[in-house]
Amino acid sequence: MSRKDLDSLERTVDSNQTYPAKFVADGKTYDVRIRYRGQWARSWPKKALKIFFDDAVPFEGQHCINLNSGWRDPAFVREHLAYMVYAKAGVPAPTSRMVRIDLNGAFYGLYVEVEQPDKPLLRRSNLKGAALFKAISPSNMADERDLRTEASFKKHYTRDTQKEEGMADLQRFCRDLAQASNVAEFMQQHVDLDEYINYLAVSILIQHWDGFNKNHFLAYDRRGSEKWLVIPWDLDRTLGDHWNGSFDFAQLPVSLGTRQFPGTTGWNRLQDRFFSEPALRNRLFRRVEELLEKEFTPEKLFPVLDQLESEISAAAALDRRRWPNGTPDVHTGIARLKSYIQRRRAYLKKELTSLQQSSQPNYTLKSE
Repeated sequence: MSRKDLDSLERTVDSNQTYPAKFVADGKTYDVRIRYRGQWARSWPKKALKIFFDDAVPFEGQHCINLNSGWRDPAFVREHLAYMVYAKAGVPAPTSRMVRIDLNGAFYGLYVEVEQPDKPLLRRSNLKGAALFKAISPSNMADERDLRTEASFKKHYTRDTQKEEGMADLQRFCRDLAQASNVAEFMQQHVDLDEYINYLAVSILIQHWDGFNKNHFLAYDRRGSEKWLVIPWDLDRTLGDHWNGSFDFAQLPVSLGTRQFPGTTGWNRLQDRFFSEPALRNRLFRRVEELLEKEFTPEKLFPVLDQLESEISAAAALDRRRWPNGTPDVHTGIARLKSYIQRRRAYLKKELTSLQQSSQPNYTLKSE
C-alpha cells in the first residue's frame, strides 16, 4: 500500500472511504480496496480491516473479507472458536480462521479472518435465494421489535440480498411477532425452530451477550421453508469476555436477553417470546444439555485450542510486541479460555437442573 494511501486511511478512521492496495496470498496478487471496519474497534490501536475484491476476481469465492484484530482478547482466538462452536451445533455460520498480515514487507498483525455472510454461506446452508438482513442499530434497537415504518427499519437494519425489495419481509415478521397471541403457533409457522434453538443454545454456551439488539443477521428462507432463522455475527465479546471488561465471568443466566433478564444493551423480542413458551424453553434446555455432552466439552475443545496455540504462538508474540495491550502471553490466555469452558459447563449443568425442576407442574392435592 502506498505511503500516501496508508496515511489517508489512518487519518480517516471513522470513515468508510476505501483506499487502493495490492493483496497477495498464495503467490497471487489482487487489486483491492481497503478500509477500517467496526465501531468500538476503530478506537483501538490495532484496528479491524475490511478488504474488497474486484467482482470479476474474487478471493476464494469471496468479494470481501473481514480481518478482525483480536487486540483485546488475551487468547486471540475467542471469536474464531465461537464461530466453530456454532458450526458444530448445526448453525449456519460464517467460516473463520487465524491469519498473519504483513504490510509492505513487515509484520503487521495476527488477525481473525471472518467470512462475510452472503450468497456462498446461504448456498451451503440450503438457503439459496434467502432474504438476508443485518442488525446494525447504533442505538441497540435491532431487536426484532415492531418499528412500524420502512424508514425506521432502515435506520437499524440493512438488507444485504435482493436489496431492491426493501424491508417489507422484515416489517411483516416483526409486526406479526409483536401481535401474536399464540406464541407456540407463531413460532411453528414462522421460525425454523431447530435452527433457532441451535443458535440460542450456542449463544448460551459461549455467553454471546452482545447480539440481542445488534450484531446478528436474520435470514428469511422465502424460496424454501418460508421461515426465519438467525445467523451469528460479531462474536468478539464471547467465551468469558464480560461487559465489565473482564475475561473470567462464566455465570451469565440462561435466559439473559429476555425482558426479565436483559443484558447491558437490552433484550431481544424474538428471544423473549420464545422463552415465554414452556414447551419451547424446555426444548432449548435439552439441546443445551446435549451440546454440553457432545460438543462443548474439554475433550472436543481443548485439542482444538492446543492446535491453535501451536499455530499462532509465534505470530501472537510478534503481535503483542507491535500492539501491546497489557495482557499475558498467549499460553496464559488460552489456559484462561479453557478455564472458562470448564466453569461455564459446571454453571450450566447446575442452572439447567434448577430450571427444569422449577418448570415442572406444581399440583396441590386436597382430601375430600
